[in-house]
Amino acid sequence: MIRSKQFRLQMKQILLPVIFLFFILPVHGESTTTPPDPYAILHQYYEAIGGLDRLKAITTVYTEGSTEYDGLKGTFRSWEKKPLQYRLEEDFAILQQIQGDDGQVSWKKDPNGKVVILRDEQTLKRRKIALEMEHFDHLNPKSSLFTISYEGIQPVNEHLCHAIKIRNRLNEDVMWYFIDRKSFLLVKSVSRLPDIETHTLYSDYRNEDGLLFPFYDESRIFPREKKEINRIEKQIINAPIDPALFPVPPDSSRDYEFTEGNRSENIPFQLVENLIYLEVKTGNHTRMWLLDSGASMSLMDQKFALDMGIRPEGQIRGHGFGANFDLEFVRLPGFSLPGVTFGKQTIFSFQGLAEKTNEPTCYGILGYDFLSRFVVKIDYTARRLSLYDPEGFVYTGKGTVIDAPLKNGIFTLPMMVDGIYSGKWSLDIGSFNTSFHFPFAKANNLFQKKGVSHISRGLGGEYMEKTIRFDHLRIGNHILQNPLISIPDDQGTGATSSAECVGTIGNSVLRHFTLYMDYENQKVILEPGDDFHTIFPHDNSGIQIGRTGHGNPYIVFISPGSPGEKAGFREGDVIEKIDHLKFDNLSSLISIKNLLRQEKGTALQFQIIRDDREKSIRLILDNMYQN
Repeated sequence: MIRSKQFRLQMKQILLPVIFLFFILPVHGESTTTPPDPYAILHQYYEAIGGLDRLKAITTVYTEGSTEYDGLKGTFRSWEKKPLQYRLEEDFAILQQIQGDDGQVSWKKDPNGKVVILRDEQTLKRRKIALEMEHFDHLNPKSSLFTISYEGIQPVNEHLCHAIKIRNRLNEDVMWYFIDRKSFLLVKSVSRLPDIETHTLYSDYRNEDGLLFPFYDESRIFPREKKEINRIEKQIINAPIDPALFPVPPDSSRDYEFTEGNRSENIPFQLVENLIYLEVKTGNHTRMWLLDSGASMSLMDQKFALDMGIRPEGQIRGHGFGANFDLEFVRLPGFSLPGVTFGKQTIFSFQGLAEKTNEPTCYGILGYDFLSRFVVKIDYTARRLSLYDPEGFVYTGKGTVIDAPLKNGIFTLPMMVDGIYSGKWSLDIGSFNTSFHFPFAKANNLFQKKGVSHISRGLGGEYMEKTIRFDHLRIGNHILQNPLISIPDDQGTGATSSAECVGTIGNSVLRHFTLYMDYENQKVILEPGDDFHTIFPHDNSGIQIGRTGHGNPYIVFISPGSPGEKAGFREGDVIEKIDHLKFDNLSSLISIKNLLRQEKGTALQFQIIRDDREKSIRLILDNMYQN
């Protein structure tokens, strides 16, 4: 939530929103044979705001003000000290967030007190870029890091601006500055990262100690569809700052207790359609919750929360695998699992979570703020979850230990597909399948591969994917043969749009292993499970089943060229009977799906309702995922 503000405030003293670098806009060029020198324009900009000598003399900055993020209002305080030390605190009443940098590492403390050191590859590169910007290395035409170019004149509201583009040699981040031709003040920045882009407007310049600073900035963040507004109310230059503000703070996330010893082992869970569900007790209610390492914060069904007397205290936009969605903050009094109890938690609530799920009905999701407290062991074959206190935990097994730095609270680790498609993947036990992200698939022409189209569903709604059979994948020292990996049909606005990871490793791959997630040391351990060589049944029909408004099973999608299409099914057909089995609004959809996963050549006789008429269709299953 606070990263864009973090990096803007971090470099506020030079008025360049350094780290978040985003989308390139088309620029209207000038009709001149000799374009202006971009370095000269930047120097004029620095002179306009007070001069390089004054800027270089800044050693500390204290800033406070108000902030608004997706309509959620709060306050912030920021302390900055050269070189590259800062602390940013935000208070939104329902939650408080703190993060900073001690000059050596960046760190973040989540709303429930968990501290994590940010050491993923891109964070390390962006710290280096920020440090060199702080030293004004971008003004050096002979810089070994930065390349600056003049891109013409661009209108920004009522201003005509010089457009300056800054690239670097460490990553793909790009930044544009739009500097007013008359005043030479920064009017706008447009920045591009592989994942997101941000457009920021600056105004309300005020004189502070002989320097001009914008006291108002407004950002639009795409494709997350977010808006952030910051208003500075107080700023002090070169004030004494307590150095104790910057070091990594103590972790205050010990908000749980084991009922016995320092662990809770062999908690039973259900693995349903490649998703992990377990019983969670909240008050007097015991319900099934989903386990999801891709969720940055736990959440519960909104109606369930209201039934417990828990009221929402603020709203924000979230993003899932395919798209964005609305969330509300709530204060959960506490909850428990076998062998472990939690105290009060700030989590999200989501309208319609229980309605979107069935078999089992899901009333909540346990995310990062739950999982990160432990070393988590998931034995997929035995359907058992174990939670260990990270203090004193020592792994003594023979599995592969993989360095997996956390990025936005999600493990990232290397994986290679077919000996060709390699890079860092995110690990998400809340994802039922394994998927390439759209930017990587597009860059590597994966859309040309033959596969099976289908609809997937997340909290943000439905989205189209194509699933492809690959030859093999390598993760750690392990090789899995003939994996099925999906590709989204479009970029979307959620995790599928991410270009900083190749894709997402979900339970379709992970269920072959016993998985350990060590959040404290940012490592993943994989042991081949008893199902390592198992070939799990997959759909052989091309038919996807849902429920009508009355709860009856019906066909929601038919894959082109599939056995279901060849048999003559249509979307909207209501299923009454398959062979001798009758189905109604109380029937299990999973039982139908299991019938459709039978071997190639299996014949099924369907009795359906189409346009209020009964119809009989014979379906012959076939393997749609040939190697």
